[in-house]
Amino acid sequence: MHFMPSLQSALDAVIDWFMPARLRGDVLSERRIRMFLISHIFGPVISHPITLFLMFIDPNPWPHVPILGASITLFWVFLFAVKYLPVKYETLALLSVQNLIFAILWGSYHYGGGSSPFLMWLLIVPLLAFFYLGSTPFTRLAILAEIGLSMVAFYASYVTGGFPVHIPVENLASAGILSAVLASAYVFMMAIYYATIIDSQSGLMQEVTRHRETMTALTTAKEEAEAANGAKSEFLAKMSHELRTPLNAVIGYSEIMLEDAEIDGRGEQIADLQKISAAGKHLLSMVNDILDISKIEAGKMDLYLERMSLDRFIEEIEFTGRPMVVKNTNQFIVERGANLGTIDADATKLRQAVLNLLSNAAKFTQNGKVTLSVEREHRDEKDWVVIKVIDTGVGISKEQQSKLFSNFQQANAAIAAKFGGTGLGLSLSQNLCQLMKGNITVESEPGNGACFIITLPAVQVGGNVMERMADRNKAMAKPADTSVLTTETKAAVSNNEADDLSEDELDMITPAPMARSQNADKTVVVIDDDHSVLELAERVLTKEGFKTVLVDNGQTGLQIVRATKPAFVILDIMLPGSDGWNLLREIRADRNCADTKVLMLSVLDERHRAYRDGADGFIAKPLDRDRLVQVIEEVETGTRPSVQRAG
Repeated sequence: MHFMPSLQSALDAVIDWFMPARLRGDVLSERRIRMFLISHIFGPVISHPITLFLMFIDPNPWPHVPILGASITLFWVFLFAVKYLPVKYETLALLSVQNLIFAILWGSYHYGGGSSPFLMWLLIVPLLAFFYLGSTPFTRLAILAEIGLSMVAFYASYVTGGFPVHIPVENLASAGILSAVLASAYVFMMAIYYATIIDSQSGLMQEVTRHRETMTALTTAKEEAEAANGAKSEFLAKMSHELRTPLNAVIGYSEIMLEDAEIDGRGEQIADLQKISAAGKHLLSMVNDILDISKIEAGKMDLYLERMSLDRFIEEIEFTGRPMVVKNTNQFIVERGANLGTIDADATKLRQAVLNLLSNAAKFTQNGKVTLSVEREHRDEKDWVVIKVIDTGVGISKEQQSKLFSNFQQANAAIAAKFGGTGLGLSLSQNLCQLMKGNITVESEPGNGACFIITLPAVQVGGNVMERMADRNKAMAKPADTSVLTTETKAAVSNNEADDLSEDELDMITPAPMARSQNADKTVVVIDDDHSVLELAERVLTKEGFKTVLVDNGQTGLQIVRATKPAFVILDIMLPGSDGWNLLREIRADRNCADTKVLMLSVLDERHRAYRDGADGFIAKPLDRDRLVQVIEEVETGTRPSVQRAG
């Protein structure tokens, strides 16, 4: 059936009006109902010419012809029944088929009987029934029963009383021709409409096929992207080690030389060494930022929650941040709210975010004021910690604020050229705060300074948050009468010298007495395959009064630890052969080393796993003297904050 566009649109509008809303969206049901509606719209139009023809040629058409006309007209009633009783669609379809059978057999009974030209309409009954209901076993049985029982009733009426003769059979030729033409027209119309639906479904299936192909391509692209991301992560992990290893030597040795120069009063070297140290730390900061951003984007940034004192945290921030704030002759003001209490947060990440904001404030403010404000607020039935960094610097326009927290974005090119920077600090800080279920916002106007606001929940909820005390044992280290390898005997033990030391051989090495400080009776075993790290650790620990034993491989180090039972073991994670995790498990499994404190050392942020596997502390590379001393002091005194792990 081919319609002009306007007529086709009108027909579609009529069908859509009758279409039940609850049955839309189901492609199969909607197709069947559309066939039902189109057949019931045009069925009476095509069939009523037979009724009119019989009214003219039958000398006495009452009441059989009006009954036939009423039966045909009834099909229009089914349109409204389907619209308002969609849940009864199957029942209505079966009643409609039965009504069609009745109209055909009623007309045949009165006009020609078994030779009636109207019996040919029975051929379209199964066709319409399957259009309406599909070819299910129930449909087949129901339609067969309707046709069979109706034919039995038709034949029974013939047997019992014969067929009435309103018009002689020989005079029904015109009626037969008309019936054949109209039946053909009806079947032709339904076939074309069905073909139209099938074509549209074919187009839909082609679209589905295209979508499947697109999905396959996307899946392949996703797998390739994941493989590339895995390769990137592996590359970054390797580059992390390769970049941080030389930086460890640059920063460590420059600080040691700077300290020696200050002690010796070599003023001409101090400025140069300060520049070397500052450049190394700046490069390290950029490397760390890039690696952290990459880990966040890859979803591999671990969150390690600590229940920490806000007062102590502010003291640390003030101590670290004051030098960089006052460098531009700025005034540094710290404002603390009352009853700050504690917060559940990743101390390292929160410290990094706050120091990033302080660094930016100090960089963009000269001869001004930088304020660090910390308050505890209660809103939305929760406690929140609000940290504000307020400066009196150049300020930021609304347009510039919109891209502040994007990677590698700065306010504008002029600021980038004047003040430098990679544009990663604020983006990283925002991501770190969001990992802790917080956020950073900014309030600023050009020329009136800026206020960056960190908002974090004081208590982290959700997941299995487990508390772990900082020190597992209260006992202190054993008295230092144990035989150890000492720095005085130059015992940096390597694979070539001590691959398989026995207990007797270890006991033969007697330590040299040291009485420089209260740490002189404590031994620290440092296990790391990087000799520059060993030398730096030796110089730092020796100045602090510790005895040091330096080992550059894991198996030898494990033997020495078991034999000497030191107070501390500083253990690198990435060791050739047996890595640091295996050594940590071996040490923890040895009852004789129960009092030995193990500090894990790594270029990767593995604190979460370190504490989980039983380490007493974690130190990130490059080795920082102050951080090393601080961690040792915290472990010794039991002042490391209680730790929570984000589940």
